[in-house]
Amino acid sequence: MRISTAFLATLLTAATAQAHDLWLDHKANGYELLYGHRHSGHSGQDTIEYKPDAVKQVVCFDTNGKAIGQGATESYPARLAGDCATAYALLSSGYWTKTPYGNKNVPKDQVEVAVSSWLSFEGVKRIDHWGQALARPLTQDLELVPLEDPLALGEGDKLRLLVTFRGQPAAKAVVAYDGKPRGETGPDGLVNVKVRHGGPQAIEATLRRALDGTKADEEVHTSTLSFDLGGRP
Repeated sequence: MRISTAFLATLLTAATAQAHDLWLDHKANGYELLYGHRHSGHSGQDTIEYKPDAVKQVVCFDTNGKAIGQGATESYPARLAGDCATAYALLSSGYWTKTPYGNKNVPKDQVEVAVSSWLSFEGVKRIDHWGQALARPLTQDLELVPLEDPLALGEGDKLRLLVTFRGQPAAKAVVAYDGKPRGETGPDGLVNVKVRHGGPQAIEATLRRALDGTKADEEVHTSTLSFDLGGRP
């Protein structure tokens, strides 16, 4: 991962754009997919209700990296039953366009004056039990892949991560810890992130891909890796 003063403005812009968090909340019988303000440090409503059709998938994986269950996405909040080694969810709120009058949840070609526009994809991966098979991508989406057991870490340790997209190393992905940018991946997609506190952890990656500008200027993919130091609370 490269870190330099030249990238600082870009990194801060990317972090600001990701003003909301997506997370999988553990319940007695599984998980709930929630959206709002949890890790990013932004003020505002704790949870924001999303449209059920925005949820593209919710999947339970075992320690062998095998998908063993699908979540219920017909109503809010999306739910996933079972004791998963890794729980994963992908949400897309569709096209967004920034105008002089605020952001609108529509494509660029449906507004008169567009400042910028993007197609949003947001993923979250929660690890509760570790298996070495989890040290590889589980999806084709933007993903943060720990190359070692994150549950065995202590405060001050560094976690080696591989950022992937479509199963391959992702270059130029902005990586943040608790909403604060730490740098940008190189061609190998690798990054070291220092664990700065105990308890729940949130490591985020953002990848931008240019589009033709008809409906949006770019795709914005974000992915969060979450786990708890010491295992499940």
